[in-house]
Amino acid sequence: MAVFVLVIAIVSIVFLGLLTYTKNPKSATNKLFLFFTLTVATYLFANYLATIPFNDITTLFFIRTVMTLASFINLFFFLLANTIPNANIPLSKPLLILSIIWTLFMVYLTQSNLVFSSLQPNTNIPNPGIGMPIFLAHTIIYLLGGVATLIKRYISAEGLEKNQLKFVMFGATIMLMSIFITNFLIVILFKTTNFVNLLPIYTLIFIALTSYSIIRHRFLDLRLVVARSVAYLSLIFIAALIYSGLLIGLNTFITKQQINYSNITISIAFMVVAVLAFQTILSYIEKATDKIFFRDHYDENELLWSLSHIMASTLNLTKLTDEFLKSLLEQMKISYGAVVLLHDSSIVWVGSQGSVSQHAFHGKDIVALIHKSSTARENDERLLVFEELSESANKQKMRDHNITIVIPLTVRNKLIGGILLGEKASGEIYSSEDINVLKILAPEIAVAVRNALSFEEIRKFNITLEEEVKRATSRLRHANKRLKELDQLKDEFVSIASHELRTPMTAIKSYLWMALNKGKKLSPDMQKYLDISYKSTERLIHLVNDMLTVSRIERNKIAFKMEETDIVDILNLIKDELAITAQEKHIDFTFSYGTKKLMVKGDQVKLREVYQNIIGNALKFTPEKGTIEVNADEKGNMVVVTISDTGSGIPKEDMGKLFQKFSKIEYSYSKHSSQPGTGLGLYISKQIVSLHGGDIEVQSVVDKGTTFTVLLPKLHKK
Repeated sequence: MAVFVLVIAIVSIVFLGLLTYTKNPKSATNKLFLFFTLTVATYLFANYLATIPFNDITTLFFIRTVMTLASFINLFFFLLANTIPNANIPLSKPLLILSIIWTLFMVYLTQSNLVFSSLQPNTNIPNPGIGMPIFLAHTIIYLLGGVATLIKRYISAEGLEKNQLKFVMFGATIMLMSIFITNFLIVILFKTTNFVNLLPIYTLIFIALTSYSIIRHRFLDLRLVVARSVAYLSLIFIAALIYSGLLIGLNTFITKQQINYSNITISIAFMVVAVLAFQTILSYIEKATDKIFFRDHYDENELLWSLSHIMASTLNLTKLTDEFLKSLLEQMKISYGAVVLLHDSSIVWVGSQGSVSQHAFHGKDIVALIHKSSTARENDERLLVFEELSESANKQKMRDHNITIVIPLTVRNKLIGGILLGEKASGEIYSSEDINVLKILAPEIAVAVRNALSFEEIRKFNITLEEEVKRATSRLRHANKRLKELDQLKDEFVSIASHELRTPMTAIKSYLWMALNKGKKLSPDMQKYLDISYKSTERLIHLVNDMLTVSRIERNKIAFKMEETDIVDILNLIKDELAITAQEKHIDFTFSYGTKKLMVKGDQVKLREVYQNIIGNALKFTPEKGTIEVNADEKGNMVVVTISDTGSGIPKEDMGKLFQKFSKIEYSYSKHSSQPGTGLGLYISKQIVSLHGGDIEVQSVVDKGTTFTVLLPKLHKK
């Protein structure tokens, strides 16, 4: 029985090592696993030979060979624990070289008399030498170090890698504890090797679990593992039972030969190996026939290039999805697939290829799966793979719809749909390479689909936009031409006002004043007419001056005489100047600013014009027996002057017109003023204050009054 177990274990271990290596020969994990399995298989065979009673020299040779192989097992296990499932060994080069040198030293040590010096008389039990502690140190450091590394990596790992390491740790724990107990403790403490023959069993368990985690790391569905394991064990048990029954029956009833149980055991062992190897042998045969009848391999780069070409060559949605799915399904040998587009939680479009009914991709289940795939974070991947999911409602939905993979389609982090793929037509599982190709394609097809959806809308928009641009350009050209004409007219008007109007109007004003004050006594009617003429002339001169000021401001030609100026002095002058007008209208005209000087740096004449204009407007638009309050004070770094009145106020819709050229608030004029205005005063005031680094603010309530606030930077003397 021990021989049967040993043969099964050795053949299975070698088979698993070669199978794992052929799946990815370039991976460091697969290479190390192959070396590890071959070493373990040789170790098991040498360990069996060491238990057979040869002469002392031969037996001691096999025992030392076992110790040599154990040294290599220690090293390979440590390297595997650090590497699995990566494609490269992560250890630093100095540490790797040091580990190899120490292991080679252990080879020399185990083949000398230093680890096992001799055998006890008439037994196969070796006598430990002085080098045994060194061997034990090598074993403890590398085996326990490997276990510690697995534990550390398992704690920090996530997703599929965590599942892989869990399988490896479970198998390693069983193997190492069993080796330590049966091959060291019991041998050394109880001087017996009766339990050494159990080594192949727990070694095979570790190698099987590790091989499974490496080869099928994307499909670690525990229920699937258990189901397949039970199926394989049941098949092996039934086949062994039938085969042994046939052999015994053949010897007993047909050949009439004596039953040789050793031969039967060996035959059954080879039969079991044949059963285990059947699927792999069949796979190789199928691949060989596929080269002639059915190609099972595709070039990833060629597939990506061809699909990228399809996505770049058309903006027709139906043609795009049909050609994309057709090429993908043919290359990967997938039974069916579909591109499903969503708008919020509704399916708006489905394109499919392969053996699938159109109605299979409608309903809340599909929408839920696509939304779930967009938020899934299995191994930092946004996709759903059926075999990777634990039993849940989503997995059941995928099972019901025969969906194996769901990949979300997102553009700028917005979910627009998903790709649904069924099983492979060849019966193979989706490999890591397949998944990587699909992850590369997903964002490209998402953008291509979005472009196709937007193409018609963009085309129409471009036509409309082009027409609008042409119309807008034409209007802008016309407006620009008109503005130039108006600007030219303005310059001409200002020039005429400056050179043709101001000089004669000044002369007229002077003659009118002389007629009113220096001439003969006039009749009342003549006095009245001349007075009206004088005031009209004065307003016209004021308009001309305003126009000149506006022209200078806009051409940046206005000049300021900047000097230290006391705002209180300016306000006092304005108070004295406008007091008579306020008395005539019985307006309560109050100024409040104390005796403290409020110094600014500015043009005294221009600033006086600002305050005179604003206070004058308050007098103009405040009804009789109204109130005007002028307050001045310092606030922080600013000199603040507020002019509040109880006039007509300014409607909200007219507030934006206040500081525009030639704009007048018709509501205010119609309510309280019969005097015409130019619409330039506030514009000029705003520009002057801004050029002094200040600002003018306005608050107003209709029929209750208005408050103007003039802010100017306070003078800071050095």
